[in-house]
Amino acid sequence: MKAKIVFLLLVTFIFTSCGYKSSAHYATNEISGKTYVNVNIDINNAKNTVLIKDAIIELLVGKFDAQITNNKYIANSVVTGSLVSVSESQLQTNVSGYAKVYRETVTVKISYYKKGEKSKSFTLSNYYDFTVDDDSTVTDSKKEEAVKIAISKALSDVFSKIAVNSFKK
Repeated sequence: MKAKIVFLLLVTFIFTSCGYKSSAHYATNEISGKTYVNVNIDINNAKNTVLIKDAIIELLVGKFDAQITNNKYIANSVVTGSLVSVSESQLQTNVSGYAKVYRETVTVKISYYKKGEKSKSFTLSNYYDFTVDDDSTVTDSKKEEAVKIAISKALSDVFSKIAVNSFKK
């Protein structure tokens, strides 16, 4: 038992004395306090653009512990998302030649800045595969759900991308 305590104290001492900071520290320093979320609306894909704003807000509140504000002028940080592309492809067909498995692929661009600092941005892409029954077609609700999941999967990399971008001045 004493050996475990000594080991934990030693590890803690090493990480704190050498200046180690987790990626979470750097990411939350980039986006903190009151945060304004803006989304560039794509007229051709307005329905999916709304999904991006919801996913960004969910991410900022959940991972960054940010306070979302509707007033850009009182915000400490501004995050802008835009839907670059959405595509659908058939991955598998049944014996009759009808599509059975589809893939929705999304690409999202995220830009952000803290007041008084330079804007930074990056692009994320991910996909979601889904199936349809043999006798059914792809409905709009099934497509929307697939796009929503693909957007969430793409945005799951935001935290690490922001932490890496924090080193770029």
